[in-house]
Amino acid sequence: MDRIVIRRPGVEEVTTLGIADTQWVSDPQTGDDFATDWWAIPGLVDAHCHLAKDVLEPGPGDPGGARARAFAYLERGVFCVVDKGWTDTTVMTLTDVDPTARPDFEAAGEVLTVPGGYFPGFREIDPADIADEVREVAGDAAGWVKLIGDWPRKGRGAVPNFDLDQLRTGVEAAHGAGARVAIHTMAPDVPSMAVEAGVDSIEHGLFLTEEAIGVLGRRGGAWVPTLLQVEKTIVQLGADSSGGRLLSEGRDNIESLLADAIAAGVVVMAGTDFATDLADVVSEGLRLGQAGLSPGDIITMLCDAPRSYMRLTAGFELGEPADAVFFEADPIITPGVLTHPVAVLRHGRLLG
Repeated sequence: MDRIVIRRPGVEEVTTLGIADTQWVSDPQTGDDFATDWWAIPGLVDAHCHLAKDVLEPGPGDPGGARARAFAYLERGVFCVVDKGWTDTTVMTLTDVDPTARPDFEAAGEVLTVPGGYFPGFREIDPADIADEVREVAGDAAGWVKLIGDWPRKGRGAVPNFDLDQLRTGVEAAHGAGARVAIHTMAPDVPSMAVEAGVDSIEHGLFLTEEAIGVLGRRGGAWVPTLLQVEKTIVQLGADSSGGRLLSEGRDNIESLLADAIAAGVVVMAGTDFATDLADVVSEGLRLGQAGLSPGDIITMLCDAPRSYMRLTAGFELGEPADAVFFEADPIITPGVLTHPVAVLRHGRLLG
């Protein structure tokens, strides 16, 4: 691998780089070319995952399993993840893992909810104490705090866990601690309230409105629809159940808003949650694409938008880690090739 040929999706210009000490360097001019007939991106991004467990079974996370799952992400070309929290801080054990054996990551630690406001085992707080609780969990995380914004109660449907003032207080505390806030919401009204409160990233967000999209876009906020997870939950609840009907309405709302959200400046990102095979964020990206988005939008959601949101470079810059995921065809023309990388280069080393 003396000379690495970089042909980016949808870009006519081809560049050639070398590798030295795991980093990109200028074209060495001599040697054998690698990847001459492939297309390359700097890595996929999963913006909503949970590395502590491989299934949604609340309880202590598995550090050994988290490390294995982290490496599996690399093998599929996912070089960055945003872990949206768990019952504990298992994900933070990955800070001790060499970057060549795990993705770059940002993460929430313990997820915050209220009594009866989520699955048992997650950290339940008094909403009056949200500022102190947020500051505490932010200190044990990597840039994020995760709140459960709503949850169904028997006979009442989906109920908000926090009011507007409490959300504002939590957001202010998180930002003061240098963290962003993500909120789980599948209920009506809560997404708009979360946007008004200044929440950074809306997770699921089935009932976002055009007005809330406009506000979120103007400040460069994020939305991770997790559409496959929504559809999986509809199946679990039963499409004809009250919950299934509500989520089906929300799914349709997501699809109707996606293109407008991107146009409004919302950072729309793909996230697996627990809906797909491990690290298969491409399936989520392709599903989002079925809502009338272009192949370019799909690549943006899977790579460019989240990399920018995570304050990473656009990739392939001299002096930065030599990361690349290669495909046999241009994903702009054939998006399906994103599911099958032909080669994965992490910090200058071919995996697999």
